[in-house]
Amino acid sequence: MEEPSHKTEILITDDLPTADDHRFEALDRSYIGMASIGWAVAIILMIAINIVINTLNGDGFSWFFEVQVLSVVLALLFVLVLLAVAVPRLLWRSQGYQLRDKDIHHKHGIVWRAVTSLPYVRVQHVELESGPLERFFKLASLKFYTAGGGSADMKIPGLPFAAASKIRSFVLEQAGQDASAGHQDG
Repeated sequence: MEEPSHKTEILITDDLPTADDHRFEALDRSYIGMASIGWAVAIILMIAINIVINTLNGDGFSWFFEVQVLSVVLALLFVLVLLAVAVPRLLWRSQGYQLRDKDIHHKHGIVWRAVTSLPYVRVQHVELESGPLERFFKLASLKFYTAGGGSADMKIPGLPFAAASKIRSFVLEQAGQDASAGHQDG
């Protein structure tokens, strides 16, 4: 019987990344500002929708100026502003990525932490995405796709546009694909 032509390397578990691994690259710090604006816009939209609904129902806002209601609303507004400041910072601190010889890792999650690993050989497509708010902050997100799925298998947000472009090219090169195919400039 012939021996297989490939070798299987033994991996040491100490070399594998964990969510608390300090070797992960951090997202760009401007991701905090971008996420804060996103949270603030969401809060303002919730308040605006509430005002429109109350106005259309003819309820008016006389109830709003009652002392008890006003204090509850101000307390709630304070909590929402605190969330708009704290959550983006927590999101930024909880995320990171790591490029290795044969794979890429992304850690994420504030409460439920996870590390997603993707071998380069499984990568079919890498999408560089940059929405209006990301472009304002000169940031981009990378979406990694593998065969058999319609949605991204991994998404790394908050990368400087130039770094995201370099990472995309590197991963596609490692995967044995042409990095110029499907490139989107933002």
